[in-house]
Amino acid sequence: MSPMDQKRTVEVFVAGRYPAYTYNPRSTRKQESEVRRYLDDSGKAMTVSGPSKSGKTVLLQHLLPESDAIWINGSELVSTDVLYNKIIDFLGIFDMYEVQQQTGSGLGAGVKVSAKFGGTGVEANAGGKLTDSETKTFSRTRSPADVAMQGLAELPVPIVIDDFHYVPELVKLDIVRAIKALLMRTHVIMIAVPHEAFDAVRQEPDMNGRVWNLQISPWEIEELVEVAQTGFAVLGIVDAANKVSTQLATASMGAPFLMQQLCLDYLLDEEIIGTQMPAIDLPDSSDWNTFFTGVANRSVPGVFDYLSRGPKTHGQERSERRLKDGSGSTDIYGAILYAVARMGPVASVHYTDLWHKIDELFFEAPQSQQVTTSLGHLRNIARENRGTSDAALDYKDDSLHILDPFLSFYLQHGSWALPIPPGKQ
Repeated sequence: MSPMDQKRTVEVFVAGRYPAYTYNPRSTRKQESEVRRYLDDSGKAMTVSGPSKSGKTVLLQHLLPESDAIWINGSELVSTDVLYNKIIDFLGIFDMYEVQQQTGSGLGAGVKVSAKFGGTGVEANAGGKLTDSETKTFSRTRSPADVAMQGLAELPVPIVIDDFHYVPELVKLDIVRAIKALLMRTHVIMIAVPHEAFDAVRQEPDMNGRVWNLQISPWEIEELVEVAQTGFAVLGIVDAANKVSTQLATASMGAPFLMQQLCLDYLLDEEIIGTQMPAIDLPDSSDWNTFFTGVANRSVPGVFDYLSRGPKTHGQERSERRLKDGSGSTDIYGAILYAVARMGPVASVHYTDLWHKIDELFFEAPQSQQVTTSLGHLRNIARENRGTSDAALDYKDDSLHILDPFLSFYLQHGSWALPIPPGKQ
């Protein structure tokens, strides 16, 4: 292996960026071929949905890098003009007409027209010989929509709108209608998590028959193992019988983002910071629980404290609920989180199953209606504290959806204590 082939571990396993060395096309699912088929079609938009951190954006980055497509974040689209100006900026075009009218005592009036489009300028003069005495200038700029549409007619670059669920509700319908017009010129792909995704698109009658749906499913353990094995090969590491890869994949909650993080942390804990020459065998951990707890505690989701505290009580005291094993007590919000953590690595759970789990673990189990009301409060807390990322969880269609695999991982492995009910501290 030449020095040029040596890589740093932090280059090979990356979380939150495009994985140049460990990209897995998931060929058996034919996701790439589905996107390519869409790009060969015309007149339709594509929606790409799936769980948070499941590889939606990475798939599109691989097929349509920023040099080949117009990438826009949904949170930026506060108006349709922003959409059109993003297109104009990418294409490097502008469109302004300027007319100068000069009058004087010569043989007649003179007019000079200057027009600019696509980065080029054209000038024309009309009229007779001028003797300057007065100059009037008139200018006109075409609408961003007209300029963008004309530019795309010449160069139909695909448009990718990431985090479409962040498009403000007040303008979402306008954006959908603008997208319908853009489909006459180019392809538009919208990426979103599943539960807040494309209602506005589906509710717009003119979009019927114009939407190509692609659902990104959670990753199987074998697919995540392939990520690890690909990276290990780059780093000159041998994982006998895939023992370490399988342990890491099983703990990754079906999320390649988390798998990348676990692979990186495991290798750095073993002090493997780059390509090994000669190749080495990767040691199996003697204490996986300690490793997973260490990773979880290093990446505590910021929303966890808000969720565990629940909504403001305004002086009201919450009922205390005691664990049947005698290890502690908490309120209904702590009971919900504790029950979810004891249900295994689940991405979604129906409220009745959650209620039965709480009843199994706690004395003074709440009524099912109290559980659904509390789940609605947790959903609101997650939305209010999502920052610039996806909400960590949602409650919709009678089910709690853990959308952030890092939250699920922390609930499973983190060193968190049952929150004490307000008024009991």
